Amino acid sequence: MGGDVGGGSVRRPVRSGRALTSGHEREQPLPTGREHRRLRWLAAGPAWLVGIAGTLAAGWSATLLIGRVNGLSAPPYDLAFFQQIIWNVGTSGLWISSFHEGSFLGLHFSPILVIPAVVERLLGPDVRLLNVVHALAVGGLVVAGFLFLRAILRPSRAAAMVAAGLAIGIPVWGTTQEIIRSDFHPEAVGVGLALVAGWAGLTGRLRTMWLAAVLALLTREDVSYAVAVIGLVVAARGNHTLRRHGRTLAIVATVWAIIVFGVLMPAIRAGSATDTDSYYAWLGGGLSVLLAPVNQTAAVVAHIARPTGWLAGAGMIIALFGLPLLRPRWLVPVLPPFAAVLLSDNFFQANLRLQYGLILVVPLIVAAGFGARRALALIAPRWRRSISRRGTLHRIVGRRVPPLTSAFAGLALTLALAAPAALGAFIQGSLPPFDHGDPAFASRPDGFDRLARTTAVIPARGVIAADEGLVVTLAARPEIRRLLVRPVAPVDAYVVMDRLAWFPMQQLAGNHHAILAGLRAGTRPVLADDGRFIVWGPEPGGLTP
Repeated sequence: MGGDVGGGSVRRPVRSGRALTSGHEREQPLPTGREHRRLRWLAAGPAWLVGIAGTLAAGWSATLLIGRVNGLSAPPYDLAFFQQIIWNVGTSGLWISSFHEGSFLGLHFSPILVIPAVVERLLGPDVRLLNVVHALAVGGLVVAGFLFLRAILRPSRAAAMVAAGLAIGIPVWGTTQEIIRSDFHPEAVGVGLALVAGWAGLTGRLRTMWLAAVLALLTREDVSYAVAVIGLVVAARGNHTLRRHGRTLAIVATVWAIIVFGVLMPAIRAGSATDTDSYYAWLGGGLSVLLAPVNQTAAVVAHIARPTGWLAGAGMIIALFGLPLLRPRWLVPVLPPFAAVLLSDNFFQANLRLQYGLILVVPLIVAAGFGARRALALIAPRWRRSISRRGTLHRIVGRRVPPLTSAFAGLALTLALAAPAALGAFIQGSLPPFDHGDPAFASRPDGFDRLARTTAVIPARGVIAADEGLVVTLAARPEIRRLLVRPVAPVDAYVVMDRLAWFPMQQLAGNHHAILAGLRAGTRPVLADDGRFIVWGPEPGGLTP
């Protein structure tokens, strides 16, 4: 029979290398098996690029962090702090440390630390496990950012390429380099989980969305803001069911934050002071914080106007190709946490140093995703009009673009989007190779195992007072002291000194030499001396029977 259906003609697909034409129309031949495999491989190119970038970021971060620990040049805050808490949780179930009075959960609500505590309980305590977790979190940010951005940009054909271009630059942002330098913080894992929740929500994987969101909320109290923003995104971009789940997620995250900040943490603290109290003490307490812009206008303006924090924030926007600026409505969620960090009296927080830039990552990536959608929507009509002026649209659309040409064009677009992040990496860099210098441990010998052997004479639950660079390695015990900060060691403490000690500041070097001279002239017995490390026992009569 003929091919007429309803007066029209049906054209059968052709698998040969030539196309059939009818009038002004040109039909595309279906790809052969080999061509189909090649097209699938090229389509997966952005995902492969992101996977490679994430792996390199994790490996780069782990090499730097573990090298610093092995070189005994890692600062005690916050790595030794977390290591001691995790050890205590795994051995006694107590959330305590020598660095903070009271329960750690009253300072930061991070129950997810139970997981590394269990792992260390099974495998043995090793602070380098936390370095590995932190490095994987940095690499995971690349993959999670790509998945989220690709989901928010679909159904655009450029979704994967644009998402890859924005995501592969994340590890080298100036802010991310600072995050890497912070050694270990569970909220780095939480930010990645929040982005995974966003991807899952936008692609209809509701169980995955809720699981990732709940885990993110358990990493730290302020990650609830990132989860709430993700809920708003899912509510804005999803269908009817997804919108309902997105709104519910935003509400759950907000209620969780109110309960944790307003009820749980104050109850756990029971009126005791925390290290973070001084950050905003100048604003006053309670409702007086809300009146600070009126009562302390000059001070508030002075804090907000500090340029370093603005430069760091601008660097993050530039690293995202300036795309967040195209959707000012979605840039608004960046403002509350940004104002909070600027108003802090903590130097590192106000200047977005170390881990403090993490709170801006999710809202900025969200704004970049919506900005990229706007950019693609603006470019597409102009591209179509340009083609139409050059010739009939149906003829040009009918021409087949060679796969390699398409691949190279996509790669060029991806690298162009990543270029601002690469440039900013050298301008704002704080880690090699972007800081044009050697890390602190580069010229230091590996002393990790040697220190473990020398300090084996100390009882497992003995109190230790140690040099600054040794505290991290020796933190898996009930009590440890930073000897150079508290120059007088407890009489019942075992004192550990390093002849090749690392010092973050020259003042501590002076303390080290003075303490070392005092110990040599004192009455403490030398328990071990391997030529580099010296272990002194407690003062005679210092240990109670």
